[in-house]
Amino acid sequence: MTMAGPFVTFVCLLIVLPQIQAVSIPYNGTVPLQGCQIPCMTEVNLHLFLHQFVDGPNQPNRNEETLVQTSFPFGFGTTIVHDWTLTETTNSKDTVVARAQGVHVQAGLTKDNRWYMTHNIEFEQVRFAGSTLQVIGITAGLESGQWSIVDGTGQFIMTQGIISFTNHPASTWEDGIKELNIRVRYTTPQPV
Repeated sequence: MTMAGPFVTFVCLLIVLPQIQAVSIPYNGTVPLQGCQIPCMTEVNLHLFLHQFVDGPNQPNRNEETLVQTSFPFGFGTTIVHDWTLTETTNSKDTVVARAQGVHVQAGLTKDNRWYMTHNIEFEQVRFAGSTLQVIGITAGLESGQWSIVDGTGQFIMTQGIISFTNHPASTWEDGIKELNIRVRYTTPQPV
């Protein structure tokens, strides 16, 4: 029987050592990235107006559609898809800056108007055209509130932020206007 030479031992260590190290890292542990430098964060504040033209009979301009209508108390489970428009003024006929496309679901079994909402805000104009923000929160039934910005794409990669909203006094039953103050922090894209 021959003993393994130093070269064979070295090769075995190169193969086996990374597996031993991988097993020794705890599941919920934090491991720093090698050679990673933290890119710059940018903050942007936007002031826009959301226009919700509700679903219903004789609503030719509606920008939402009921997919599921339930018979549960408070309409629990009713699901509506939306494509709300965002402008820089309360006038819904102004240039559309972005669209909030997603769904809202009546999630309140004990309260009316507890709509859980999730959507992407996709920008159509100028600096942020093609970029999106992923947003979640509760809408309807609240005069004011906040939605979480949980991520983004395009210019808004690795995003976090908050949207504070209030129902605008110019709202009508046909055009529910929400005034949005959007505060976004995102990682400035690095050249590849």
